[in-house]
Amino acid sequence: MLINSIPGLLLVFLVIPGICGFILTDLLHLYENNRVRRSVLNLVAGNLLMWASFEAVAVPMIFLRQDFRHVILLWLLILAALVIIFVSVRRKVPFIRFDARHRKQPGLFRDRTALVLLLLLLVIVGFQCAVYLFGMHLDEDDSRFIAHAVYTWKTNRMLTENAATGELNLQNWGGDYLKDAVSPWMIYIAMLARLTAMHPAVLAHTVLPVILLLLGYGIYCLAGMELFADDRRKAILFCLIVAFLQLFFAGSTDTQSEFALLRIWQGKAVVAGVGIPMILYCFIYLYRHAGEERAFWILLVTDFACCLLSGMGIIIAASMIGICSIWYILGYRRWRVIWKVPVVLLPSVVFGGLYYMCKIGRIVL
Repeated sequence: MLINSIPGLLLVFLVIPGICGFILTDLLHLYENNRVRRSVLNLVAGNLLMWASFEAVAVPMIFLRQDFRHVILLWLLILAALVIIFVSVRRKVPFIRFDARHRKQPGLFRDRTALVLLLLLLVIVGFQCAVYLFGMHLDEDDSRFIAHAVYTWKTNRMLTENAATGELNLQNWGGDYLKDAVSPWMIYIAMLARLTAMHPAVLAHTVLPVILLLLGYGIYCLAGMELFADDRRKAILFCLIVAFLQLFFAGSTDTQSEFALLRIWQGKAVVAGVGIPMILYCFIYLYRHAGEERAFWILLVTDFACCLLSGMGIIIAASMIGICSIWYILGYRRWRVIWKVPVVLLPSVVFGGLYYMCKIGRIVL
């Protein structure tokens, strides 16, 4: 199954996010002079853009009781339109041409200390990825998350029945169903399974965790370079410490290490492993490059993506962005960016408001 799914896996985890990320970073002029860091940011930002666009497509289609196949088709058409418009306007082919002003840096192999630290980092991260690929962790949440993904994948219906009991759910959503309707991460997993020709349970427990874990470490690497003023040794050491601590800080079910290394395929775990680090990285970038407010639009995409992941993502992303924005505006006296904060928080307001209106019965489906 894995061999037959390789073309699909390359498409959804490398080609599409690479192209989407290139479009986003090119429009915002991020890391034009550093090919490695821009490539890492391309993959991270590309996945976030894919998640954000899927949230925008899937939620209305779920509330309108549309077919799952229509969601996949509409999502692919939107991404294709984005690429066509970008190529037409910018006259660039995504992920093929890089900025000619690429700045050459000393090779990593000349810095033995950095090389040794990098090898240690690769060993620890590789071990964590291998555990996901060749091991398996199951818990009670699978009866909801994975069951919904499998049900949607097989029937092309989204949240119309209880995937565990078969009970019809055609009148209204309540409890966890309402949260799933507003943050349909399991529907996204079902779509990935359809595009990669893999069973959703297999995809969610093997390949997807590795991709999400690597995205998280990619963000830590970017943050490390910003925190330590482009010092390669300190940035790698920072990531090495994070990877090492992850192995020993899973003492309860609510720790970040638990989410990252045991069940990162769940939406709330992706918030902890990818969403929160990305928000922190964006503000570290803003603090270091005061005046380059274009990074706020990365925050907009991140907030939109967190809405797909979990109801927790809607609340936490909005809270973190709001608090850190106040700190940035007051600390650097950047009064002209005040109007951008409500725009960045708009996805959380819209989807959080939708959930609340359904919860109190103002919207009945």
